[in-house]
Amino acid sequence: MELLIKNKWISFGGSSTVQDVNGNDVFFVKGRVFSFTRKKFLEGLDHVTKFVIRNKFWRIFQRKALIYDADGKQVAMVRRKIFSLHDHYFVTSSLGDLQIRGNILQFDYSITLNGKEIGHVARRISLRDSFVLTLDDDYDPAMFVALVIAIDNITDRKDSESSSISFGSSD
Repeated sequence: MELLIKNKWISFGGSSTVQDVNGNDVFFVKGRVFSFTRKKFLEGLDHVTKFVIRNKFWRIFQRKALIYDADGKQVAMVRRKIFSLHDHYFVTSSLGDLQIRGNILQFDYSITLNGKEIGHVARRISLRDSFVLTLDDDYDPAMFVALVIAIDNITDRKDSESSSISFGSSD
């Protein structure tokens, strides 16, 4: 299965659409305008929330994003070490040993579960963030779209912190 995750052209909260290879909408991602944790909601076509994704507000030596189901139960935690030579994310969930490894210069990741590659995420070159998620058909696409959104949240936060540091911001 292949899904295209595209940020909207104009979105104050970081909203996105998720489409299949034929351009049909599959999911919607709605972001909050004012959210310190970059909270986003993954919704189905019926606009019912499937997952809530947000960065962890407090963190020590790791960047983390949390994924909750529609009932508010945490189903996954995505974490990345602050000081890492590679983009390597560890996912704590009921799925098993899930790791997402990538290239630090590009948004290009392989998704492995218990040592077996089950998917791939690649950044598309465009004026807005867009990603292609390729996933084995045996897995819930909504959960893995939520993982991609979580990694994008972590990356956006890391980039905004880096830019504020480099420009001498005193936030």
